Amino acid sequence: MSELVPGGNLPLPDGALTLRVPGPFDVSALITGEGGKVGGDTDFVFYNQPDAPGVRLRGDTLTVEPARLRTGAQRVT
Repeated sequence: MSELVPGGNLPLPDGALTLRVPGPFDVSALITGEGGKVGGDTDFVFYNQPDAPGVRLRGDTLTVEPARLRTGAQRVT
């Protein structure tokens, strides 16, 4: 298991990656393409839109499946 330090980056491993952020936080994710831009509203994952291709949010847990990300996706932030 790798620990991600504040401001750090890690390449995604093969298979699903599960991130849990306990505490009073609103967890969200953005899926961006090569140009660093989202492709549309479906690239935002948050409490009111908890699913996107390859990304799922359940409470304080975010699951990313790189193989299921939309075509052209380069980064999950």
